[in-house]
Amino acid sequence: MSVLVIGAYGNVGNHVVDGLLSAGMPVRGTSRKPRTGEVPDAVEMVRLDLTEPETLPAALEGVKKVFLYANQDGVTEFVGAARAAGVEHVVLLSSSAVVQPAARHSRSAQLHSVVEETLRESGIAWTFLRPTTFAALQLRFAPMIRSGEEVVRIPFPRLRTAAIHERDIADVAVRALTGAGHEGKAYWLTGPEALTQQECIEVIGAVLGRRIEVAELAPEDAEPKMPESFVRTMTELMKAPCAVTSAVEEVTGAPARSFRQWAEEHIKDFS
Repeated sequence: MSVLVIGAYGNVGNHVVDGLLSAGMPVRGTSRKPRTGEVPDAVEMVRLDLTEPETLPAALEGVKKVFLYANQDGVTEFVGAARAAGVEHVVLLSSSAVVQPAARHSRSAQLHSVVEETLRESGIAWTFLRPTTFAALQLRFAPMIRSGEEVVRIPFPRLRTAAIHERDIADVAVRALTGAGHEGKAYWLTGPEALTQQECIEVIGAVLGRRIEVAELAPEDAEPKMPESFVRTMTELMKAPCAVTSAVEEVTGAPARSFRQWAEEHIKDFS
């Protein structure tokens, strides 16, 4: 029986596909717009849009386990179709916002909580992955860094996060999808160290071999404009301690990858 990876082209989903194939599992991947040559030939790609319930039955046929990303729109229909197809276990890509005190009232926390609660009540076994900030979020600064600017102006440069490598999230997902004992578990996933936004950019500069200065930009001057609710959440997170967990190593047996390793792997994006 295939494992269904919803969002097989995504930052995490593509690594889940690779990990499942390495584990010898048959994989079916989904996308709203499947394309040829984007995943290994061994992966069966099908069209699935969680907001179009009619695309669910074919994607779920013969599937016992699913990797799902949180989408409030369509989750009720997904659960109904998954139960009808005989799905036994769903591994959900959720968010640490649902457990971080400073972020628990954010829009992200509300969205992910709705999806988690729907799965809890579904009767299907579940595992929740609650990662902190993706390291890939730093790619939003890539155009400025590639341009050669010596000073990068960003809002909240002192915001501290334990950014996580997307492959670490995927490794935990693969363990949950291929092993026993993960049902009913929720994992708060972080990278191995807490770094400020400024320190992350300085690491990228070090990997590039040049110094990048970081200057603070007032949130109201940022483009595109930041919603007030987002600014409030960021302000609260600035005041809160940054959690660093050992969940990645506990589940996979290997330490979480460092931010520098992520930067080294993405050097072409910044150069």
